[in-house]
Amino acid sequence: MPKTKWTKIEEVIAGEHTGKSIHIRGWIYRTRSSGNIVFMMLRDVTGILQATVKKGNLPDSEFEDALKVLIESSVQITGTVKEDTRAPGGYELQVANLTVVNFAEPFPITKDQSPELLLDQRHLWIRSRKLTSILKIRSTVVGAIHSFFREHGFYEFDAPVLQPNQCEGGSTLFEVKYYEDKTYLSQSWQLYAEAGVFSLEKIYNMGPTFRAEKSKTSRHLSEFWMAEMEAAWMDLSDIIAIAKEEVTYILTQVLQKNKKDLEVIGQDISKFEATVTSEFPTITYTEALQILKEKEGMDIEWGKRPANY
Repeated sequence: MPKTKWTKIEEVIAGEHTGKSIHIRGWIYRTRSSGNIVFMMLRDVTGILQATVKKGNLPDSEFEDALKVLIESSVQITGTVKEDTRAPGGYELQVANLTVVNFAEPFPITKDQSPELLLDQRHLWIRSRKLTSILKIRSTVVGAIHSFFREHGFYEFDAPVLQPNQCEGGSTLFEVKYYEDKTYLSQSWQLYAEAGVFSLEKIYNMGPTFRAEKSKTSRHLSEFWMAEMEAAWMDLSDIIAIAKEEVTYILTQVLQKNKKDLEVIGQDISKFEATVTSEFPTITYTEALQILKEKEGMDIEWGKRPANY
């Protein structure tokens, strides 16, 4: 028996299957019915496609299933692709067969929900177009970090997450019971990097970082992932050049792979394009403070953190 060839929604929206019969699988994004017609919005990781189910075009039992499916039901559909300017993306799938893999329960998230509810339902909310796009962009960014350093002759060098001492400051350590002893969650990879650099010369890491800062703001994260590098024989100008190249490389990768995702989350793509084609200025710390004072009204004492940090 030949294996079923499943088509991705992005291929349909790109016009690659117009007039053809295809097989698609995904999840119900939205659905509504009118008489003998059911309009389904079907999603997969690549996009959203309208599927039109008409009574008489498929077995009655399958049409009844189409009437019953709720948001996030998983389905497999066979149908013919038709161009339709009224449909999102300009194409629709005229359904000939519908298999419901799983009937979902009523979806608890509707419009205008509070941030608290969305956090409680995070496992469902990550299926939204916005968060799906954010996760895809993040994947590109992390992959670009690895690619950039490896292409520049760096070796990936990992460090333990459980570490016996501090490297940033004792007040931000997360203490962990380690059998009969105690240890700490990593604040940084740097102490291990300072040893590893004399072996491998150019090393990098992308790993979890923990800071027990007693504040809950966008600037105080108890857990985050941090990219770090160490290299022998480099001076400050070399490090600045690497940093500029890395940022440009990452943004270029995001522009190449995630333009649609940037649009979904409402980003101005022209700003990204301008950034990757312009020269990064190099300024001193003192000049940076002066710019913040003149343009942002932030009067920060030299060497001190901002008052709201």
